[in-house]
Amino acid sequence: MSREIEYHILKGHTASVNALAFFASDQKIISAGDDNVLCVWSVDDKSCDLKLRGHEAAVMSCAANRQTNRIVSGSWDRTAKLWDGEKKQCLWTFQLNSMVHHVCLDETGNKLSVCCDDKTTTVFDLTSYQEIITFTGHTCSVTCSDMLGNTLATGSMDKVVRVTDLRTKKCLLNLTGHQGVVSSVSLSSDSHKLASSSWDKTVRIWDLHSGTFRSQGPKVMYEHDGCVSCCEFVCDNTKVVSAGFDKQVIIWDAKQYKQRHKIRAHGSWINDAKMSLDGVWLITGSKDRTIRLWNVADSDKLPVVLYNKLEMGYRFQECDLCSTTFKVEVHDLIEVGEEVTKCVYCRMHLKDSLKSESTKSEISELAA
Repeated sequence: MSREIEYHILKGHTASVNALAFFASDQKIISAGDDNVLCVWSVDDKSCDLKLRGHEAAVMSCAANRQTNRIVSGSWDRTAKLWDGEKKQCLWTFQLNSMVHHVCLDETGNKLSVCCDDKTTTVFDLTSYQEIITFTGHTCSVTCSDMLGNTLATGSMDKVVRVTDLRTKKCLLNLTGHQGVVSSVSLSSDSHKLASSSWDKTVRIWDLHSGTFRSQGPKVMYEHDGCVSCCEFVCDNTKVVSAGFDKQVIIWDAKQYKQRHKIRAHGSWINDAKMSLDGVWLITGSKDRTIRLWNVADSDKLPVVLYNKLEMGYRFQECDLCSTTFKVEVHDLIEVGEEVTKCVYCRMHLKDSLKSESTKSEISELAA
């Protein structure tokens, strides 16, 4: 097969492309740009179907419900807007007190979070267009958010990630460790893990379910050569996609915490990257004013990916029993003779349990 990934260049913005999202069952793409415009693209035709105008300053963020035509956008004009992508009209405008850096929809499409320059995150009800609550707590501008169920995750220029319970309105976690602005956060679909990216050139994965980050810290991935602008869990949480100012996209193995593939994608830094639910299409948006649509369906068969998968050395694995992350080395695989899915402590415990059961069985036979 080819050593390259097929891609298409989409041109329509006259300035930097800041954000992207799939919608309409992943058949369409929405993009936001410094030219104050939102563009709607057809995945099949690779063409711009329409442009949504109404913002009076750079549109920094956009999000969409994948199953409907509802789109939200956030701008430095201090507004967030709700759009109907089919009727090509703005349904509502939310007025904020400062520049909007990021907008996010929950999985139902009924809640909107808006992250602002004034250190706040406001959550709106899109059925009533009413404000639910405004959260404070960050000490600098809030740059990003993700919302799933009753969990809200936010990142900030203060280098901190906060996890908040929307029911109790209380902050559950303050995750520290990044050495630069937190540019993006992404919750896994089961809310067990959180990925964060930063201008410190790293992507970090925090295990919220087991809480191992409290004693062991998060898993830190260092392959980027510049500030990382975005990250997202994809493909049923098995992969993480990230991109950054090094003009590259990296697809990571979310369980082994290793790079699967790296794509040099643009001539300038990349602001956003998203993947379709079926894992076929990857979209990237850049300061070079273009969007690139990549067919990554067969990327796992590329020679470089096969080499990485077969590379000898070590990898990180999550224990099937206790969820602790442990290192698997080559001699472990040779010694066990099969895929190692349990940490050494659980393997020892199982071994002892089997011995104990065997001893009990022998005693029972003697007694009989």
